[in-house]
Amino acid sequence: MGESAGVSESEFNTWRAVFAFTLVDHVLSLEEQKLLKSYKAQVPFSRSQLEILNADFEKPQDVEAFYRKITKAEDKKRFCVLARAVVWTDGDMDAQEIEILKRVSCLKEPEEREILSGTRGHPHVEHYYQQYSKAGVVGLFEAPHVLEMQA
Repeated sequence: MGESAGVSESEFNTWRAVFAFTLVDHVLSLEEQKLLKSYKAQVPFSRSQLEILNADFEKPQDVEAFYRKITKAEDKKRFCVLARAVVWTDGDMDAQEIEILKRVSCLKEPEEREILSGTRGHPHVEHYYQQYSKAGVVGLFEAPHVLEMQA
């Protein structure tokens, strides 16, 4: 049984950027841990892609470097939607964008800013946040809320 082909290079860089985005502050909340674990289980990554993602957690990576390697517009949009879910601020899109731009300053570039702004009304934002929120409610009863990562 051979290794699956995994996801495209653009999509893989999207996921690496999302995972790096969650680690920018060197704190990975229980909610973020559950969300990322869920993505790793659901996305058809190849074995070698999973190994790379696992290594990225050992040594946090540069989110902007991965974002710049995303070649497909739909993957850039997916990154922005997922970033919004991670930094959810009770649906306050301006506050979300401020937090996202703190972590990914290249999104300030006009073409990239347009992609970010275009996700304000994306139907998946609320769905992703609901999944994120559900993971958090379960987590309230399981373990400490924060895992600190050493730089």
